[in-house]
Amino acid sequence: MDGFVEEIGRGFFRVIGYILAEIFFRTVCYWVGWPICKLVTLGKYPSASEVIYLNEHRSRADGVLCAVVGLLALIVLALYLLGQFSYKA
Repeated sequence: MDGFVEEIGRGFFRVIGYILAEIFFRTVCYWVGWPICKLVTLGKYPSASEVIYLNEHRSRADGVLCAVVGLLALIVLALYLLGQFSYKA
C-alpha cells in the first residue's frame, strides 16, 4: 500500500511540475519575453519561423531565450511591486 501512495504522490508532483514548466514558463514567460527580445534586438530575434504557437509541436529549444527573458522580467516586476528596489537610508 505504501508503494501505491508513493506512486500517486510522484504523479501529483509530476503534474504540478508540468503545469509550472509548460504552461507558465513556455507560454506566459515566452509571451512576456517575446516583445522585450524584439525590442532589444531591433526585430531580429526571434525570427518568424521561431515563434511558438500553443498547438504547434516544436523542439524544446525553440524560444527558450525569450522565455528566460520573460521570466527575468516577471521576477524584476514582482520585486519592484514588493518594494525591494526602494532605497531607504
